Amino acid sequence: MTISQSAQQEYYKLFIDESGTANPKDLSSDIYILSGCSINKSECQKIKVFADQIKFKYWGKTDVVFHSNEIGRQEGDFSILKDEKIYKNFLEDLSNFLSYSNFKMFFIIVDKKKAREAGWDDKKVYKDTTLFLVRNFLLILLTSDSKGEIIIESASAEKDIFLLQALGYFWGAGIEALNIKHETVKNTVSSVSFVTKQNNDIEEQIADLFGYAAKLKYFQKQKIKFKSDPYEEIVLKAINKKIFKIPRQAGQGKLRLFSEVEPFLILL
Repeated sequence: MTISQSAQQEYYKLFIDESGTANPKDLSSDIYILSGCSINKSECQKIKVFADQIKFKYWGKTDVVFHSNEIGRQEGDFSILKDEKIYKNFLEDLSNFLSYSNFKMFFIIVDKKKAREAGWDDKKVYKDTTLFLVRNFLLILLTSDSKGEIIIESASAEKDIFLLQALGYFWGAGIEALNIKHETVKNTVSSVSFVTKQNNDIEEQIADLFGYAAKLKYFQKQKIKFKSDPYEEIVLKAINKKIFKIPRQAGQGKLRLFSEVEPFLILL
């Protein structure tokens, strides 16, 4: 690879967020979702500015955190959404932000009832969801000859270790089924970062919003009834736009890898 080619190589960040609890015996949530938001590094500042403009418009500040539960319940900073006019205008702006910002989404989903029946514990849920999410990201980078890094909001040492183990597995073994060597993987994703909630990364907020959208999409697939207010309609519309799809211009040589990507994977 020449210096000029290397300079043109694109660089992506994968931001990871979880929805629900991973322990199948914990009945506080029906499903566990690991969401991945993949963003070209060159787009990060544009997306932050777009989000900050919306936040300043409604709150006069930019340190508001887009959190799906609070938006849906109109709590905390989002209590202003109880005003019907503000609610309508905010949802229109949020819809534009989610639909027209440049990023792609991936989801790994576990039905906790099925996980209980299969004898899974939280460690099994963490291990498998993380492994498949990292695998998807690697495949996307490999199809575009890009490089990337993974960023996750640190939760606990016990949970964080599963991301390190997943990446370590591919660093050591590659993706054998596709004849991808470990050296190639190491050259593709070379780092993982742990951040705190205090970072307020907009990409983590996007992953949170789409975690809720993925839950609704899963309910649709399972024909489970759910609340369908304007907010739910907006995030469902957005997820269908932003979930990863195989590019139309993908060459035959890349289709083999693209066909292995499972952007809405239901493990159980």
